[in-house]
Amino acid sequence: MNTSSGNPYHEEIHFPNTYFVSSIGSFAEGADLPEEPLLGFVGRSNSGKSSLLNAITNKRGLAKVSKTPGKTKLINIFGTKAGFSLIDLPGFGYSKASYKEHKDMMLLLDQFLNLTKNLRFLFILCDAARTLPEEEMQMVETCHQKKIIPVVVRTKVDKLNQKEKNLVQKDMELAMNELGFTFPLFFTSTNSGKGINEIRKFILEKMKVSLPANLG
Repeated sequence: MNTSSGNPYHEEIHFPNTYFVSSIGSFAEGADLPEEPLLGFVGRSNSGKSSLLNAITNKRGLAKVSKTPGKTKLINIFGTKAGFSLIDLPGFGYSKASYKEHKDMMLLLDQFLNLTKNLRFLFILCDAARTLPEEEMQMVETCHQKKIIPVVVRTKVDKLNQKEKNLVQKDMELAMNELGFTFPLFFTSTNSGKGINEIRKFILEKMKVSLPANLG
């Protein structure tokens, strides 16, 4: 991939123009969710979720990136002109939010997963430097039970050496064996651009958005 432009996100696969629509702070506002297919993004507070959304959409400021983990406290909706929406869900795990704020965030996340009818895919992010935690495993299993396709994204792989990358690959094979089913899996780095175009292509194919002939 050519990185001479200084943009690690690349332009080989054009992603539809994406824009902020609204934020939801309680599921009483759930009626405001788009009726079109939804693709959710969830992960721990330091998983690099905002950076990944910016990379996929090639819009650096779309999702707010913060040096303080746990800043995403609302459900943020991003629309596209291609008939689907991206949903940035509250980060879980470590956060400097208060106990009540954290509890409210987790309730909002739980309600979204259990009550949203048109959630097609849930991208579950996890820092590649750690073993896939039990909470993420449970989320993958919950998606499978609810007929939502879980997509696991191991982030920040540029920080690993080859031996560590091999261990992450083995970790994911063990997770699939334990769960008893396979799921889409991506290894990404928003610094190097690794895996970004692969996720774009995956989304556009699943959402039946036409790709250029040489990429389809």
